[in-house]
Amino acid sequence: MAEKHLREPLGALPLELVTAPRLEGLLKSKEGALSPATLNHLRALVHRIFRRALLRERWSGQNPAAAVARRKVPKGIPNFLRHEEVALMLAAVPSDWASFFATAVYLGLRRGELVALRRNDVDLDAGVVTVRRSGESDTTKGGHADLLPIPDGLKPYLVNAMGKSTSEFVFPRDDGRMLSPEVAVHKILRRALGRAGLVNGYEHRCRRRGCGFKEVRREMAESRCPRCNMKLWMKSLPRWLRFHDLRHTTATLLLKQGVPLVYVQKILRHRDPALTTEVYAHLELSDLRAAANKLDFRTDAERDQAKPEAAPLVAMGAIGAPIPLLDCAPVVRALIDPKDEGPDRLGFPLGSQALQWSGRLDLNQRPLAPQASALPGCATPRKRQG
Repeated sequence: MAEKHLREPLGALPLELVTAPRLEGLLKSKEGALSPATLNHLRALVHRIFRRALLRERWSGQNPAAAVARRKVPKGIPNFLRHEEVALMLAAVPSDWASFFATAVYLGLRRGELVALRRNDVDLDAGVVTVRRSGESDTTKGGHADLLPIPDGLKPYLVNAMGKSTSEFVFPRDDGRMLSPEVAVHKILRRALGRAGLVNGYEHRCRRRGCGFKEVRREMAESRCPRCNMKLWMKSLPRWLRFHDLRHTTATLLLKQGVPLVYVQKILRHRDPALTTEVYAHLELSDLRAAANKLDFRTDAERDQAKPEAAPLVAMGAIGAPIPLLDCAPVVRALIDPKDEGPDRLGFPLGSQALQWSGRLDLNQRPLAPQASALPGCATPRKRQG
């Protein structure tokens, strides 16, 4: 993609005419039209071209890209899945992709490492996975092979995947060849998030020609166009989540469960623990709020006065009669949180209380996918996308 932005201004120039000021001017001319990250990719591309020219003795001067400063890339809000959302995502992924996504989130493997995983890299008896390749490369991004333990919750997925595979790869194409390292798994993920109700909202659009009414709402209740009274068409707007964010999810959830940093570092196979904490470990707003609330300078009387009256929780019994729920947390979970069965089966500890489900249910009034479909072999196989 970056090549097309260089082909016209630099492509016809001899190497000796590609100077640092010329490259800097090119990047400045693209500012606004291209993001800082893309501008850095352009700079890196020129840097690689001259480095290869040096290796092939077609260039003897300095690398002009080395004198061009990198652009600062603003750091966005981190994206990752919570415990209960992992179960919903795996339940909504097509069945023939469930093992692929489960391995990604349980072990934090990169996309290239997943497509290159071979059957002889998985020892189910010893409970060990050897990560030694990435895509077409004979080594991983870190340049070293690593042993990872197979979590109990992941083992059924690997058994299912290896039972279906007819080639040396754990997750092959339909014809047995290796999946492309560029396979568009992010599209599969986004569709799964939409089906699971993990969305930012819903676009309500009128499809009558010439009307053009469009509005984003948090709810997906059926409604009619305020302009022409035609029934509105609804489209889910899934949360923006890259496939690589599943690796961030692995690190974040492990640290939230109190797993020591050195263990999380080894699972992600980072050489520097600072990379694990600064890039891959994220805190939720609720974690920061709980930390900020540690600072409370009010008097005891002021705190007591500010406390709201605790209303007794009420659940509906089997015959419709209200049942007061006071100091019986296990009963509350059993009566008003039936979905916590899914995370249990996947091996993720349940960190959510019953009332924490309300935020997601407000966004998703559709029936959720059956939890059983998150397990291998529980849904009709679909054709694998290559």
